Amino acid sequence: MTKKTQSGEGAMVEYVTAMIGGQLFGLPISRVQDVFMPERVTRVPLSSREIAGVLNLRGRIVTVVDMRARLGLPKPEDGKTPMAVGVDLRGESYGLLIDQIGEVLRL
Repeated sequence: MTKKTQSGEGAMVEYVTAMIGGQLFGLPISRVQDVFMPERVTRVPLSSREIAGVLNLRGRIVTVVDMRARLGLPKPEDGKTPMAVGVDLRGESYGLLIDQIGEVLRL
């Protein structure tokens, strides 16, 4: 369920913005649980290339998805450590590796 605010024209939905490969993406704020710097990501043998691995986030095992690999983008050349956004989908927690977090936008 997304957070909605009433305005004169109708309902407004809030999104957390993220940059991936120079592109701006929006995640519904109701799905975002955390924004963090991933530390120890453990690779999972025989997993697809977009699965970066798993990590322990406050006692929960979270699957980490490399969004650059998922979108078919090359690895970043600047060498900066990626950020991660913790999201919840159907009761499962995931960490999405992104380049940079943005602001909250109302649309």
